[in-house]
Amino acid sequence: MNGSDTIKSSKAGMRKFAILVAGQMISSIGSGLTDFGLAIYVLALTGSVTATSIVSICAFLPSILLAPVGGVLADNYDRRLMMILGELLSGLSLTICLGTIMSPNPSLPVICIGVGISSLFKALMEPAFNATITDMLSEEDFAKAGGMVQIASNLKILISPAIAGLLLQITTVSTLIIIDILTFFTTIITIVLVKKGMVSKSRKDSKLSFTREMKEGIAAIRGKGGIVAMIVIMTFAVFCIGFVQILIKPLILAFAGEVELGILTTVSALGMLAGSIIISCLKNIKSYDKMLSFGLVGCGIFLALIGVWQNLILIATFGFMMFVFMPAVQIGAEVLVRMNLANEVQGRAFGLISFITQMGYIFAYILSGVISDYIFEPFMSGDSFLAMQIGKIIGVGEGRGIALLILISGIAMSIVGIVVSRLKSVKMLTKKESDTQFVAETCPEGL
Repeated sequence: MNGSDTIKSSKAGMRKFAILVAGQMISSIGSGLTDFGLAIYVLALTGSVTATSIVSICAFLPSILLAPVGGVLADNYDRRLMMILGELLSGLSLTICLGTIMSPNPSLPVICIGVGISSLFKALMEPAFNATITDMLSEEDFAKAGGMVQIASNLKILISPAIAGLLLQITTVSTLIIIDILTFFTTIITIVLVKKGMVSKSRKDSKLSFTREMKEGIAAIRGKGGIVAMIVIMTFAVFCIGFVQILIKPLILAFAGEVELGILTTVSALGMLAGSIIISCLKNIKSYDKMLSFGLVGCGIFLALIGVWQNLILIATFGFMMFVFMPAVQIGAEVLVRMNLANEVQGRAFGLISFITQMGYIFAYILSGVISDYIFEPFMSGDSFLAMQIGKIIGVGEGRGIALLILISGIAMSIVGIVVSRLKSVKMLTKKESDTQFVAETCPEGL
């Protein structure tokens, strides 16, 4: 039994992984402060949902485009170093945003550049972190680890909005960015603490061929049709969630204030914590495809209901229930992919999968601002017959076009969940085959 097997066969791996996740929790809270603060700041500065969408695109697009590159590097170089550099440089890049916000004449393009560079360096960190789960833990711990990761990564919407909303009453967005920059160092410290058990690679080849590495990653993904179907499903789900991320703020601010928005976002997102805890406590989960389908349907139903009533309590309740189902979607999909790919190719595969699925966010961010500002909001503010009929259900006026978009997104997600329950290729991913040699042979070095 080698060192890696020893870690996987004991509780030491989970303890070390818990320390690593704790660092991610602190870093995630800091990132959430910046995300919330910048969204409110840009919306107040420009009065445009489209401008807010542009900043969000800049914050996501670089890390999405470079995720496959980060995956290749994670499979060929020290994953610890990739995580440290990614966190450190991403945090320092936010000083660009800080500088322009603190200047007499803040510039939206400079803010976009700052968040874009920060996003670029995150591409180094995320594939390495995903692959580290397989390095440190055994297969029976994947679902539990997935729940822990979901809690950590989603603290930015669980805790950060309420904290940011309250802090903005006594300070400015620049303070939130400074706090975020400081929290990046916590991840670096935890990586150093748990460095044993994390993969440190030295390349056998003198030359790194990105073309060859990417082809091997693509071959791993195409090895099973169910994984391809999973990618399509998750891309669409991410697209629907992306609409909500952009539109929920102007929806609430149409009839409430920043503090109410922060508290409502946190209360709603506590459902994510509840759902993640429930899944982390489950044992012997056998039907991850059913978990995925159930999560999509439930998430979609409550997402749609958010757009029906202009009531903070109801929106918080439906938001909470939506987030309860979301971990089932994320963990179900991740575990199905992880179970069916060799560890050697997981860095590349997760990089590619992240690139494809998260493009759903980009399309949502591009379309949400334009559609809401120029189509749905004017439509629901008008007096056409159709608008009046829809308005009898969800109301008319400011913010109700956004509500209609959210309603449509939720219905679409529920339909996708029903379709997933009938896909044989996805069901076959749960029925893990005893011999996955074909994957290893196709991708001798990788994810």
